[in-house]
Amino acid sequence: MSELSEVLELVEWEEDINKSRNRYDRALKEFSGLSIEVSKSSLTILEVAGGTGIGGIALSKNLLSKGFKVRLIITDLRPKALEKAKEFSRDELGFEAETYVVDAREIHKLGIKADIILMYGNSHATFSTFDMAKFILSSKLSLNSGGSLIIQGHNMFYDYIITSGYKEILPERVRKDKILLSIHEGYDEYRGMFKRLYIDLISGRKAEIELKYWDFGELIGLCKIFFSNVDLKMVEGHRGFVICSNLIEDVTSILT
Repeated sequence: MSELSEVLELVEWEEDINKSRNRYDRALKEFSGLSIEVSKSSLTILEVAGGTGIGGIALSKNLLSKGFKVRLIITDLRPKALEKAKEFSRDELGFEAETYVVDAREIHKLGIKADIILMYGNSHATFSTFDMAKFILSSKLSLNSGGSLIIQGHNMFYDYIITSGYKEILPERVRKDKILLSIHEGYDEYRGMFKRLYIDLISGRKAEIELKYWDFGELIGLCKIFFSNVDLKMVEGHRGFVICSNLIEDVTSILT
């Protein structure tokens, strides 16, 4: 089991879609209000780091309701989550999403050309700046002409560093049967990543994770290297979508 999977288990991240309908309903609402320019009636959607597919399935359902034909592909590093995505897509869309176990930084190796590449659910938090640059480049290589990259995220820097203040020790779950703390372990100056240890004081289970507290300006700056159109659509609080289109073939053009 990966460290990320262990942390998700410790924080009791719900991957049974029937028990986390609120996240899916929120995704449906967000996509219904999102304007995405498409010039084709048949679309290939590639969701990366998709887990159970909440984002990709919600986007697909929205597009299907508008008369588009959709092919949905969901990738992640967790096979169990992808099995849930298959089941959920059958129930919600009437067809089964294609799934692949692949690193988001290497989706171009699938050889798939997509019209929309989606990263949904704050997955960017586990990416260093260099990892994110590799993902965006891999997306550029995986998009059809006229395609779009959409990154849904949260301004973590503003909320967790500026507003709340960074916490050395943070209680994550406190019950009679569980006392889960996350504890600051260190900071990687080169990669800009905070390392935190999650430990359940009752069971003794523990796992580490590295996090980057992104703001939207950083994401937009990286995306502008590869796309000439980069917009930010805020949806709730400090949640929003970075929407990238018009691929730049010669990246030196950003200097002009």
